[in-house]
Amino acid sequence: MTSREAKDRGDQGDRGDRDKWEELYASGARPDKPPSSWMVQTVARLPNDFPVADVAGGTGRHAIPAARSGRHVVLADIVFQAVAAARATEHRLDGVVAEASRLPLRPGRFGIVMVANFLDRAIFPDLIELLAPGGYLVYETYTTAHLDLVQRGLARGPQSLAYLLQPGELPALARPLTVVEYWEGEVEDEAGRRCCARLAAQSAKRNAQGAKG
Repeated sequence: MTSREAKDRGDQGDRGDRDKWEELYASGARPDKPPSSWMVQTVARLPNDFPVADVAGGTGRHAIPAARSGRHVVLADIVFQAVAAARATEHRLDGVVAEASRLPLRPGRFGIVMVANFLDRAIFPDLIELLAPGGYLVYETYTTAHLDLVQRGLARGPQSLAYLLQPGELPALARPLTVVEYWEGEVEDEAGRRCCARLAAQSAKRNAQGAKG
């Protein structure tokens, strides 16, 4: 396959994903749900020196609380309707309609990059590149253990291993960031019952010599 063919196939896949999610939001089959309390609390206690990026943020269930706490938040999602709904709820949000693998965001700009219930292993280098020195990646998504809850009818979520983390996989994906908090297991809160992994990891701070140079 030539690089041009690969790009065309990728473009077609992006359009297919966008069409699928646009249809789900338009039909009401993708109802909003409360945020992960861990995500909200973790972002709230981190420094507020730089903007926050919420990648694949949907209708803003995590971006909106962050914006209402006084942070400058940029929400990015592939679905126009989702971004528009978030902006209608909280006008202080900046919204970007974009595929997570092709974010039009400036590297090194963000103090926090947060991602919830979304997994594309290939974009972790891009997420890390968005961080300012000393910035944090805050990430929560499903693990393979969640399959059991789905199959027993106790929860909803992805059933493909492509979208489920293996045990202990998330810290490896976040390298070379320094992990400051990590947990995985089963949890139930306002966002529902799920098996997930949670990570907060920090990029290297700029040292004094480097700052002068």
